[in-house]
Amino acid sequence: MKRRLTSAALCLFMLATAASFAACGQEDDLSGVGEEQIDSAMTLNIYGIKGEGTTDEAIAMVEEAMSSITEAQFNTAIKLMLYTEDEYDEVLEAKMDAIQEQLDLEAAEAEAKKEAEKAAKQDDEADEDESTDESTEEIVDETILDEYGLVETFYPEVEETQLDIFLMTDYDMLMKYSEKGVLSALDESLSSSSKLLKSYINPNILAAGKVNGSTVAILNNQMIGEYTFMLLNRELIDKYYYDPEDLLTFEDTLNFILDVGSNDSAYTPFVGDISPVGIHYFTSDGSQSIVGNLLAPDAVGGTNGAPKALTDVRNWTDYIEIVKQLEDEGYIGGTEISVGDQFGVGIIKGEWSDVEGFEEEYYINVLQNPQATYDNIYNGMFAVSTYTKSLARSMEIVTYLNTRSDLRNLFAYGVQGVHYELDDNGVVVKLSDDYNMKLEYTGNSFVAYPPEGSYPEVWEDAKQHNLDMVLSPYYGFIYDETLLDPALVSAAADFSEDFFAELEDVTYAELEEWLDTISEEIDDNDDIQALIATTDEDTEDEYEPLGKLYADWFASAYPAT
Repeated sequence: MKRRLTSAALCLFMLATAASFAACGQEDDLSGVGEEQIDSAMTLNIYGIKGEGTTDEAIAMVEEAMSSITEAQFNTAIKLMLYTEDEYDEVLEAKMDAIQEQLDLEAAEAEAKKEAEKAAKQDDEADEDESTDESTEEIVDETILDEYGLVETFYPEVEETQLDIFLMTDYDMLMKYSEKGVLSALDESLSSSSKLLKSYINPNILAAGKVNGSTVAILNNQMIGEYTFMLLNRELIDKYYYDPEDLLTFEDTLNFILDVGSNDSAYTPFVGDISPVGIHYFTSDGSQSIVGNLLAPDAVGGTNGAPKALTDVRNWTDYIEIVKQLEDEGYIGGTEISVGDQFGVGIIKGEWSDVEGFEEEYYINVLQNPQATYDNIYNGMFAVSTYTKSLARSMEIVTYLNTRSDLRNLFAYGVQGVHYELDDNGVVVKLSDDYNMKLEYTGNSFVAYPPEGSYPEVWEDAKQHNLDMVLSPYYGFIYDETLLDPALVSAAADFSEDFFAELEDVTYAELEEWLDTISEEIDDNDDIQALIATTDEDTEDEYEPLGKLYADWFASAYPAT
């Protein structure tokens, strides 16, 4: 595989690279990259996911531009193997299966040959002076001459049994390939040639790439989770002599909301997201369930949030009582909030840039910091397969992709001047729909240019966002429905559907009596009680209670000291 950039694309790329260096001078120190000098020319492949509309021509152009960097840095060419999201998992798994099948076949043939040679020698059929078929061949760069007679390095084609760097998009995928034993251990590289990654990736995010104590994936640094903000009208807070520092939860604001509703008709007492902050439903898709828990908004990993009937969770019953009171008074407005809206209290989920426009008229309190969960932390990571041509060289590429903006921007946005340009503020503006990639699927977001529709300081804000990030109380708990009795899960789902439908129509005046009645029903419901039990009364079937699964996990994750 001989690589040359076309003159037009090369010129555009060189201009883009020069701009990148000028904008990101702090990234020029490569002391932690390329410490291992590997002399032989090599081609590595990167398996990933392309966005809708991405063309083969665009991929080829990006591949060539990326290779021009990696060839100069590491004597390594890049082969991009990009597929749509729908087909990626199937293609990747089929490739690995095909490689293993071929390797098994070659191993069997080698063993058969060895046995045949052994038998021949035993029968004295082998000439003792005959040289062996095996030979040791020194690997050297193959060279060719260009049109000017200058030596040009030749980069070999990727081998059929080669799979180097590949993308994984969720925790299940990580565990699947870990259990198959096809993920290379990366800790040695992280302590030597790839140690620079530790300076560029949030420690919590980097640590999440460990399975059974060994790092097998490099998670792509990105903004994790979202804040929950509470906005308090400055004028009305001062008017009624409230201290905003005392109003730290939704429950704390009840009297203030009632005051606004009773006396200030020009203001909507409450607007925004009124869902309970800190709620966790024990379902496969996070849908509403009678089985759940509602922890304090500031709860973090290590806080016990065992599955219970919601009617037995004091935080939840207090919350629903306030909501019903405000509903009956007509004090709850819409869920959308815009700058200029007049209201007493509002709740918004997002990042700081989403609430900056409210600061002049509203006090802004953080109800809940961003929380890392398995869903949001594992949605983009790179691994090096055990079928790689070179683990060391693959990790050089992964490190460079996560620490340098030139390669990072190429993979994320394409060739500057062809697929995108930068506005006056250094923010990406797309020029073409021929190359589309998700940022979280292409490396460390924080070394890329700000994406289209964002703002220049987006990554600086994102770094602070991640510093405020905490581990969810449920970080590490896997709700695996295959371990639960399906009859119990179905019974809880049916009960939940009726429960929340009835709750919708219950008034504030009816709520206390209704909760007492429904609590008795739940206490007498054998299916729900069996589901949330912390001990397994039926040891003969293959299922365990959800309550026991959670209790066992919590005891293992947070052992008592």
